Amino acid sequence: MKRNKDMAFVLSVHENIFPDISRINLKWNGNHEIFDFDLERFGKVVNCATETGNTGWVMIEHPRLLKPGDAIPSKPFLGIQFWF
Repeated sequence: MKRNKDMAFVLSVHENIFPDISRINLKWNGNHEIFDFDLERFGKVVNCATETGNTGWVMIEHPRLLKPGDAIPSKPFLGIQFWF
């Protein structure tokens, strides 16, 4: 697993935990939340959660082929800043 602070890596894939839905466990480096990563590119995200500072899971409906070790890039930064 190549270390990159802007990518998540697939740890495991549990297929068909519900009909047509798979659970994918992820790990990443750096200061991220699960929703920072481009998960939608692999199918419809049904649910997701950050479990620890650098791990989480996502449930995807009709997922594209993923296997342990695959990298998922972070979403592009939109440059939006909020001032309160």
